[in-house]
Formats: sequence, C-alpha cells, structure tokens
Amino acid sequence: MKIEKNVEKILDRFSKTLESVPELEETWYITDNLNLSRKDEAHQKDPERIRRNAKLDKDGNVIVKKADWIN
Repeated sequence: MKIEKNVEKILDRFSKTLESVPELEETWYITDNLNLSRKDEAHQKDPERIRRNAKLDKDGNVIVKKADWIN
C-alpha cells in the first residue's frame, strides 16, 4: 500500500537522522526552590484610596465598564 511505503520512508529518514545526533550526558538542574510559598496574609483595604482612583457619578457611586459578554 502507498501508506505503508510512505511510513517506511519516514522511518528510514528518521533513523538516519538519529544516527547523526551525538550522544550526550544527561544534565540535571537541582534547585532548592521547590514548593516555596508565601505566608497568607490579609492586607488592609482603604476604600477612600480606591474611590480616589475610580470614576464616580454625581451620587458617589463607582462607574465600571459593563462586561462585553452581557447583552
């Protein structure tokens, strides 16, 4: 079959290509940075600071963009 011939050609080319790849020793990277995590802490929130940086309407409500996926 045509497919079998194509597969054989591909495998032959691959085998020849592998022969030209030099054999190297494995490289290992050992680090002590595994599973590092920071302490879970709550930060103080300042509503006035948030309002200072937000757009407000005449009643003092924060104006936000409507989500694109909502009709």
